[in-house]
Amino acid sequence: MLKAYDYAEVKPNTTELQNAGLFNKEKSAALRFVLAHPSHKEEKKCPVCGSAHTRYIFSRWDVNYLFCEDCCSIYVPAPDELISEYLELEEMRNIRISDEYQQQAELRRADIWDELVMWAQFRIYRYLGKNTGLDVIDYGNRYKGSVDRFRKSGICGKYELKNSILPIKTEKVDKADVILYMNQLQHETNPAATLTKLKDDLKDNGILILNTRLGSGFDILTLKGSMDSIFPYEHIMLPSRKGLEKILQDAGFELLEITTPGTRDMESVLRNKDRIEDGNFFVKYLLNTADKSVLSDFQQFLQKSGLSSFAQVVAKVRK
Repeated sequence: MLKAYDYAEVKPNTTELQNAGLFNKEKSAALRFVLAHPSHKEEKKCPVCGSAHTRYIFSRWDVNYLFCEDCCSIYVPAPDELISEYLELEEMRNIRISDEYQQQAELRRADIWDELVMWAQFRIYRYLGKNTGLDVIDYGNRYKGSVDRFRKSGICGKYELKNSILPIKTEKVDKADVILYMNQLQHETNPAATLTKLKDDLKDNGILILNTRLGSGFDILTLKGSMDSIFPYEHIMLPSRKGLEKILQDAGFELLEITTPGTRDMESVLRNKDRIEDGNFFVKYLLNTADKSVLSDFQQFLQKSGLSSFAQVVAKVRK
């Protein structure tokens, strides 16, 4: 298995990935749903590793997030039907398929999508020996700009978009050379079972490309419940890197490559340093005394050591 990292300097003034007004609409819709549908599930076992050694770590909107002391994953114990109902919320869907939402996403995420496609092209060639004319299934992609880039990249011979809110017609793919599973793991109550089902859509030598937020990331563990971009039931599964490897193993996948190319951990903590817990003296000292060069070096350390809160994975079905 290849473990790698990408390095970029800390840029505190980087453009936000989300328009503030639209993001507040998303959060408001989520908040109304959560308050009307509180989770009372008592199951305390970790859905990643099955450990009963779990404890409370933080709460958002009176929903408790638990921390697994064995695999260090963070999760919300919530019933499947509740999460399914949230994911089908019409108010949220209408916000996200609106022209304004899609246009703002294009404006703010274009460079990220371009980099993602180039990263995927390189990895697909590395593991399949070709990266054009392939059968691709893309699960849950809600961004038209991202869909367009993959369809026009040359990677796809046939492209099928599944389980998406976007009203886009695509071709039917029976078995895929490549499955894209981007930013979907955060919704899963039983991630290993979900990934196990994905194997049915893969050709014998096909690969899974997945990315996800990590609960073991520096910004999440530092800011915890005060991190604005993490909220129920949008984020109920935040595996650690160790937990993510366990999920893939349990689902019958062989991990080919894992990278932790996050570049925004320090930026996120800097932007919210007034929300850091009083007892976190090290981080407070770091932010108050370090110059830009030190902060950039620290972000590089997070990337290199797997402590960034974002992971990209390439895997294949274990023989």
